[in-house]
Amino acid sequence: LVSASATTSKSSKRRHLRKLGLAATPPAPPPEASVPATASASAADKPSRTIRRRALKQRAAQAKRAAAEKPKPKPKPRRAESSRSGSLPVLHEDQHVIAVDKPAGMLSHASEGDSSASLVDALAGRQVVAGHSPLSEEMLMPRLAPTGEPDSHIPRCVVHRLDRGTSGALLLAKTPQAEAALGAAFRSRTTAKRYIALLSGRPNPPRPVGGASARERPEAEGGGIAVEAPLGRDAARPGRSVVDAAGGKPASSVFRLHAYCAERRVALVSVDLLTGRLHQIRAHAAFLAAPVAADDAYDEAGGPAFRASLGVLAGVRRGRPLLHAWSMSVPHPAPAAPPLQVRAPLPPDMAALVERLWPELGLDPAAWPQLSLSQLETLETRAM
Repeated sequence: LVSASATTSKSSKRRHLRKLGLAATPPAPPPEASVPATASASAADKPSRTIRRRALKQRAAQAKRAAAEKPKPKPKPRRAESSRSGSLPVLHEDQHVIAVDKPAGMLSHASEGDSSASLVDALAGRQVVAGHSPLSEEMLMPRLAPTGEPDSHIPRCVVHRLDRGTSGALLLAKTPQAEAALGAAFRSRTTAKRYIALLSGRPNPPRPVGGASARERPEAEGGGIAVEAPLGRDAARPGRSVVDAAGGKPASSVFRLHAYCAERRVALVSVDLLTGRLHQIRAHAAFLAAPVAADDAYDEAGGPAFRASLGVLAGVRRGRPLLHAWSMSVPHPAPAAPPLQVRAPLPPDMAALVERLWPELGLDPAAWPQLSLSQLETLETRAM
């Protein structure tokens, strides 16, 4: 406690100092820390984290819309390069067309997501024959007309195709006029194509199911097994075809029997392709209960088994159904020119199997005999 006398003393002292003009002024309070006006304003205006995120999302969406609206550059042509496997065999070449012998395992043309060399890439390194001339950049440009295949840029020179695993004759256009003429010929079915195949099993025409049927033709019609079985896309196995009598597209093939090894249950056939559906021969062979040999897609158990037995002897690789485009006849795109006819000799793997199973037959399909179903049954009965 402060005594009364001490308080009085202090008051008297202050009065005395005021009289002398020496009164002490109270100390000023300490200055406050100065804050720049801009900093305080930005702190006040600083958006929350949620607002910042929302703004970033809006800017990203605007950039995406702007990129989508930006006109896409015109596609550049794929420049033909030398083939990785050496010179591409040429069956015929003139100023209008090139007919090549496509090896098994080679794509007909490039496709997105697959960087492997294609036949178009190998054109620059093709075999030089009479009529050889460079293919123009114009014909290597992707076709601008809708193709129904958003993942494939089909060059203008490609007027028809073979599956990757199929070998044989393939025709290419060298000029826009040839492209138009050959395209029209393939669409109107004025072409003739014959394939050679090895089948696993004895072809057996099933009973007609809806609009799908197979019958043996009389000799007057040229013999063979005529297959009329519409084909559609297999919903359970994408990328494959299946006989669909109700909703499929019309598909016609004629199988001719040339030899049969009852011990190995392998048939040698030629097939006339009268329409051009996806995997038509492979799907129709499966419809006859005799799928193409080594075809894993349409013979999931028998394909690997064939490769492990007979396939080993001929070096048959995975993804190589034993199917070969042997001959082709098309109207020549040049005015007044005769039809163009080309033949691709049997590839080494199929030739090796024919020589092993039927050494007396030879390797020229044009000279092979033709068998009926009854003759085939006789061969199978004798082997029992």
